Amino acid sequence: MRSYLFIILALAMMACQKEAKLTPGDDYDSPYKLPQGNTVADDTIMSIHAKFGTYILYRFSQADYAYDYSRMRQDSAFNANPAYIDTALNFFRNQLMAYYPDSFLHKTMPLKVLLASRVTAVNSSGNIPIGFASTASMFAIGWADSTLVRLTPQETRKLRGQLHHYYWERAYRTRSIEIPSAFVQLSPTEYGTLNLQNRYQFGVVADVFGSALNMAEDFMSYIDMITCHSTAELEADYFRPDIDTKGLIRQKYNVIINYYKTEYGVDLQAIGDLP
Repeated sequence: MRSYLFIILALAMMACQKEAKLTPGDDYDSPYKLPQGNTVADDTIMSIHAKFGTYILYRFSQADYAYDYSRMRQDSAFNANPAYIDTALNFFRNQLMAYYPDSFLHKTMPLKVLLASRVTAVNSSGNIPIGFASTASMFAIGWADSTLVRLTPQETRKLRGQLHHYYWERAYRTRSIEIPSAFVQLSPTEYGTLNLQNRYQFGVVADVFGSALNMAEDFMSYIDMITCHSTAELEADYFRPDIDTKGLIRQKYNVIINYYKTEYGVDLQAIGDLP
């Protein structure tokens, strides 16, 4: 009996050796097919996917935008205007990706970057543009239309600050980055008491209040402020003694600059100093 079992085992092993090795198909474990079309941006999109595993999509469904594992967003995003796909992608690459080390991008790039002609939310006034949006797996840029080519340099810088703000917001939501503990220690213990008049003395530069203002929004507002203002502009505005009366804005700024430069090699002020 033992010799019989040995023969059966040997035959089975020989059959396994002759059988062709199973390989995954082209669509194996791939939620999206790239390229999506035939545009000048497709080669760049493919290279970004090969390097970071991120799918940059200009054609997508509402579910691709709204689904967040446990809930659905109530706002909407719309497919890119084909004439401006490359413009929107270059905005993302030239105003954000180019200034972060690959190690930081590998840590923070989402599964999907959606190039949308617009991103809108619904309120009592109807549909309103919100520009950027994110979930745990998605970051949407709602400017794949004619807007970017018509912006002044100053408007482009302002939009760059928002781009970094919402990119970091998604990264923080997924715990890809953290708020430095020294920043937390310098922050107010109760955000609900702040308003437009007293925010600066508490070291808060955000322009939202009430339930929308919290530690994360406080921090993201600094990311926005830094990446759209030059050093000279910060000195002439936010750091003035009559504005930063307790020196908290400069202290929180220094914490962010030093922490991310040391921890990730990210120089946020170098981005703000760009033209």
